[in-house]
Amino acid sequence: RVYAGRKNQAHVVDANGKSAVVAAEHGQIGIESIQTAGDGQTAGWLVLYTDPDGGSPFAGSLVLWRAGKVIRRFEADQTFWSWGFYGHGQVAYHVGPTHGESSSHCELHDIESGKLVASWDGDLDDPNQPRWTKGLDH
Repeated sequence: RVYAGRKNQAHVVDANGKSAVVAAEHGQIGIESIQTAGDGQTAGWLVLYTDPDGGSPFAGSLVLWRAGKVIRRFEADQTFWSWGFYGHGQVAYHVGPTHGESSSHCELHDIESGKLVASWDGDLDDPNQPRWTKGLDH
């Protein structure tokens, strides 16, 4: 289980009830979109930051946790709109600008290596989109 604590840090509770507080990222103001992988061992969340233009907070990092530590971080030049675990050991996400996206940019990465497996630019409502992008949204 993962939840946001009073200081907006991620708190991870394992199956044995042992709790860990994950150090906040520089500038972090919260977390959202908490998910657990099918393996029941890997969790992830989006890290929220203050918008320098005074708008709503934006999701600038995706953090993945397993076995008591952060195992991978993915950064976005703009914002993460959605993400999810895919298959065995992969993560898919949709990133883009906070306003005026003309095409959705999606990436599929291997969790262990962090390497890009596939990328796709298109309409997330397209019935012919790649299978790994299904479940991602705007």
